[in-house]
Amino acid sequence: MNERQYRNAISRCVRCGACKSLCPTYFASANETMSARGRVAMLGGVEEKHLSPGKGVADGIFSCMLCEACKESCPVGINIPEVIYHSRINLKKSFSKGNMLRRAVQFSIPRMDTAFTVLRGFQKLFYTPFYRTGKLRHIPAITSVPFKNSFQVYKNKKRAGRIAIFAGCSVNYLYPRIGEALLNILLTKQYEVVILKGEVCCGAPIRALGLEDEALKLAKKNIELFKNMRTEAILSLCPTCTMVIKQQYPALTGKSIPNIMDINEFFFKYEIAKGLEMTKRVFTYHDPCHLSYGLGITDEPRKVLADIKGIEFVEMEGAKECCGFGGFFSACFKDMSLIIGRKKIEHIKNTSADTVVTSCPGCMMQLEDLKKQAGTNVNVMHLAEVVDEAMHG
Repeated sequence: MNERQYRNAISRCVRCGACKSLCPTYFASANETMSARGRVAMLGGVEEKHLSPGKGVADGIFSCMLCEACKESCPVGINIPEVIYHSRINLKKSFSKGNMLRRAVQFSIPRMDTAFTVLRGFQKLFYTPFYRTGKLRHIPAITSVPFKNSFQVYKNKKRAGRIAIFAGCSVNYLYPRIGEALLNILLTKQYEVVILKGEVCCGAPIRALGLEDEALKLAKKNIELFKNMRTEAILSLCPTCTMVIKQQYPALTGKSIPNIMDINEFFFKYEIAKGLEMTKRVFTYHDPCHLSYGLGITDEPRKVLADIKGIEFVEMEGAKECCGFGGFFSACFKDMSLIIGRKKIEHIKNTSADTVVTSCPGCMMQLEDLKKQAGTNVNVMHLAEVVDEAMHG
C-alpha cells in the first residue's frame, strides 16, 4: 500500500462499525480507540491534523493484533490490516514500548542463528526467576539444534512426490519437534522431502513493528531461495507464514513462493490421516486467526481429526475467537493479551477435553502459558503432532 492508497482507504471509512463486530481488543476493553473503527478514525484525525501522531495514537495503532478478523467485514472494501501496517511505518518511533524490540529485531535479522544462541544462554540463566515474578510470559526452551540446521534431501525409493518444508522461525528455533513430526509423516507416506538451509523469517513480526523495508528484503530472499524448487508443494507449519507469503509477498514484491500450502490443506487434500487410529481421547480445536480469517481454512483441520479413529471431538464455544497471542502484542500489551486468553482457556476447560489442538506455533505458546496460569492439565498439540502420533504411536 502506497501513500495515495493509504489516504484513499482512510477517507472511504463511513464509520459504520461493521469492523468492530469481531475485533478482539475492542471486546476485551470496550474502548472505541481499541477497535478497528476507532483506529481508522484516529488515523483520519492525524491526516486531517486534528490529532498529533504521538504516543497515544501510536499505542492505539500498535495495539491492533493484525488478526485479520476485520478484513472482510468492511462494506466499502477497506483493507484495514494493510492500513495499520502502513501507518506503523510512520508511527513506530512514537511507540516507546516497541523501541527495544525494534532494535533487537534489526540486530537479529541478519544473524538469526547467533541471536537465538545468545537468547538461549539468557533463557537458561534468567528466564525462570523472571517468569516466576510474572515479568515474562511462557517461552518454550530454545533449541540448541534448529530444525533447519543444514540443507538436506530425504529420498524415498518409492517416491510418491517431492515436498519442501517452509518451517518458519517458531518451528525452527522453539518447536523443532513439530518439524520432525511433519518430516516423519511425509517420509512414511513415501515423499521425497527437501529442507533448505537459507530460509529466513517470513517477515510478519518485522512488518508488524513498522520495519517495512526490512520485511521487503526478507521476502525477496525467501522468494529467491524457493523460486526454482520443483515440488508438488512447499508446506508451511505456521498459518502466519503461509498467509504472509500468499497474500503479502505479491503486494510487497509482485512475486510469491509457488506452491506454498498450509499443512491443513495438504493433509485434507491428500487424505493423509485416513485410516489412522490412536488411543481414545477427547479433543477440541482452536482456530488460529491467520488460518481462519486470513486463509479461510476452518473445516479442513476438523475433517483431518475426524479421519483418525479413537478421537472424540468436542467443539468448544468461541473456537474462532482469538487466543490473545498476536506475536509481539502479547509482550507489549500483556494485560490485554491475558484478558483475551483467559476467556479462551475457560472455553477449552468447559469441553473437558484431554487435548486442545491448533495449527499455529504462536497459539501453542499462548495456550501453554494460559493453561499454566489456569492450573489445568489439558495437553496442547499441533495438528502435525496429532497425525504423527496416530501414524507412529
